[in-house]
Amino acid sequence: MTGLLLIHFSDAASQDPAFSQFYANPLYMNPAMAGVEGSAKVYLGYRNQWPGAVNPYVTYHASFDQYLDALQGGVGVHVGNDRQGGGVFNTLSVDALYAYHLQVSSKLMISGGFQASVGQRNMDPSDLVLPSELAGAGTTTLTSYAKIYPDFAVGFAGFYENFFGGVAVHHLLQPYGSPTEDPNTRLSRKYTAHLGAMIPIIEKRLGREVLQLSPHLIFMQQDIYQQLNYGLEVLYRGIIIGAWFRQDLLFSYGTVIFSAGYGTGQFRFRYSYDAKLSPPDLHIPTLGAHELSMVVIFENLKKSTKHRAIKCPKI
Repeated sequence: MTGLLLIHFSDAASQDPAFSQFYANPLYMNPAMAGVEGSAKVYLGYRNQWPGAVNPYVTYHASFDQYLDALQGGVGVHVGNDRQGGGVFNTLSVDALYAYHLQVSSKLMISGGFQASVGQRNMDPSDLVLPSELAGAGTTTLTSYAKIYPDFAVGFAGFYENFFGGVAVHHLLQPYGSPTEDPNTRLSRKYTAHLGAMIPIIEKRLGREVLQLSPHLIFMQQDIYQQLNYGLEVLYRGIIIGAWFRQDLLFSYGTVIFSAGYGTGQFRFRYSYDAKLSPPDLHIPTLGAHELSMVVIFENLKKSTKHRAIKCPKI
């Protein structure tokens, strides 16, 4: 039983946390997204997965990006922290990103991004009560550890009129997440492909579309785990309403994601809820997942004179 418990935590810790609001955390999804909107932005996010569990999975992220004329591209910094099992496993990552932007034509822009990261993974079993202890079979000793490792990712993205898409590969060198270099803690490469559009339904008034539809398709694979996300969002006068569906390629599980948000000139806010359709893997009242995000846009900072405005997904 102890072994099964550790395998579950180890397996979960070896996978990257997944967010439902992909474009509210674009630097995490694809390093090629750094600076694509031109203006400086700060992204903040919080996700509580399985809130009905005793120790839910809690993930935070914060990032900043901006386009710089001198570098002919965007730069960014991303910080993420994932806490599992009430702190038994904790993963912290600090990422620096650069994306070169090539304006091929007035309608087409392509971007190639690179990410260099420093990660730290901790295991602290001090508050973990094992089944053997509850049964009075003695104490099982688990060793705490902290592992610091380098990590790298690359990505590419393209934007053509109202359409956009890209691919990214994370954990290029597949670093180990424990000092003993246990194969179970090695980070498998994560592959991401995303495609979307911003389709105006009611034409512009005062320089802005009144009503837009935004369909999206995102595929991710890490080790044997595959995830397909597809959905549609409606944007109307700053209000964003969306519905997504998440599944694996075998349709063995499904999750419906509902989201709503509002954006002003400088701020964007959004909330989403994951409703699991199939029975959860753990027989506990997991209650899906809650996710909150906020974006702050610094329009008052000096804008690029070379960077053309492009259609880009909104949170």
